[in-house]
Amino acid sequence: MQKHLKITLMLMPIAAVTVVGIYIYSLWASERRRTAEAPVEAFNVMVRDLRSFHSKRGSFPKDLKELEGVVWEKKEDREFSKDGSGLAHRNYHYLYSPIGHHQFALWAIPMGRRREEAATWFLVITPESQRRWKGPALTPEDVKALSVYPSAQQLNVLGLIEQPAGLRQRD
Repeated sequence: MQKHLKITLMLMPIAAVTVVGIYIYSLWASERRRTAEAPVEAFNVMVRDLRSFHSKRGSFPKDLKELEGVVWEKKEDREFSKDGSGLAHRNYHYLYSPIGHHQFALWAIPMGRRREEAATWFLVITPESQRRWKGPALTPEDVKALSVYPSAQQLNVLGLIEQPAGLRQRD
């Protein structure tokens, strides 16, 4: 009987440590999964890279694929749209459309399960200036009917509000 009691007393701490370890690991894994599902906006980096392309080539690219080899390193795993105007990155979809050689429009639309937690952005950029609109995550129906260069009224209908020029978005 004492032999069984000694084995039980030895195994009890091992079992307790194992249970605590598994619990801590499950918390860590669920937090990593939650973080991976959260949309992370990177449009400031994209604007910086597009302006860098403009300074090197004298105009903005006709599509985002042109940034590869000029500003970005070539990567096989980038998720471009078929026409090269769209790019999916960290649960955001970026839709680029040149307006002229020295101006472009950029949509930053959150995707995924946690898209409601992030903002939709619309930007009109030139080498010297930028206009930004911010609003709630768009529904899939709104995204399908999206205009690449909407009017101010269309932006208001979608719930996007123009941001003051003096405010900078945090990176």
